[in-house]
Amino acid sequence: MKLLVAWATRQGSTRASAIVLARALSELPGIEAEERDAARVGTRDLGAYDGFVVGSSIVAGMWKGSAKRLVAKLGKAGKPLAVFVSAGGAMTGKKPGSAPDAPPEGTIAERQAQAVSLYLDPVLAKLGVEPLAKTAFGGRMTMFGKLMFDSWDAAPVEAWAPDLAKAFGAK
Repeated sequence: MKLLVAWATRQGSTRASAIVLARALSELPGIEAEERDAARVGTRDLGAYDGFVVGSSIVAGMWKGSAKRLVAKLGKAGKPLAVFVSAGGAMTGKKPGSAPDAPPEGTIAERQAQAVSLYLDPVLAKLGVEPLAKTAFGGRMTMFGKLMFDSWDAAPVEAWAPDLAKAFGAK
């Protein structure tokens, strides 16, 4: 099975997740996966892969346009699809304006579910797309050269790979 993990990013976390995910998927039996910028995935690529994973960073509550357009195109083409977002703020578990040393609220799974509800479900519903799988990972944000937060972690990305392979029907 050949999968393409496409990404659209602003700070680089979504690309990092795509690289980790493509590598983790390729280590599973019967799967060949590669990653590519979503803006560089064309119509000719649709027939070259058995399935697609599309990731988008979330900036000001919104997806990157290239990821959103690709998900819409894949949905219309009826291609097997999974999606993820890099929702760094939501994944920190802290409310905006909270003290830097404030403990995070909720479990990772609860934060992922909240990010999926906030950032994935409304976009997917509007596009009329039902993915095989969906999740959220952490991310990072800088403003004026200052790191505001960094909640990215490779472990949840790697952990998603076996579940994702099953969703795509890999043996």
